[in-house]
Amino acid sequence: MNVSTKTRYALRMLVDIAAFQDSGKVKIRDISARQDISIKYLEQIVTILSKADIVRGERGPQGGYVLTRPASEITVAEVVLKIEGGVAPVPCIKDGNVECDRKDRCTTLDMWMRIEKAVMDIMSETSIQDLLDDANSKGIIRIQDSMPEYII
Repeated sequence: MNVSTKTRYALRMLVDIAAFQDSGKVKIRDISARQDISIKYLEQIVTILSKADIVRGERGPQGGYVLTRPASEITVAEVVLKIEGGVAPVPCIKDGNVECDRKDRCTTLDMWMRIEKAVMDIMSETSIQDLLDDANSKGIIRIQDSMPEYII
């Protein structure tokens, strides 16, 4: 299984929104600057995430994006499945179902199915909040860095 750039960027985008939405709606241009992802690519991704009801957007000068649910309720599996369509390590497995003429005599099928299940279990147990907490603990995202400092 090879996760696409679109999926990796979608997860980074969601973590960014989770980190900064308490200050208001998060603008694509701010995510782009912080995550070093092009605005055009983020616009493609946010369309998918909006249709999947993972983010909600608002246009205009005060517009931007927020998560539709708490970050702790959005799993990596949900995001990956919306963008990738599945996580099977081989093409003969689709969503846990086997589509192969050799399935009755395949010597490696059970292993591939166990790998798919293990990956899905990990992704299902990992939320956007878990990714944000990990980033915070490593100092990767510092929410306070984006807040203006006022000195009088």
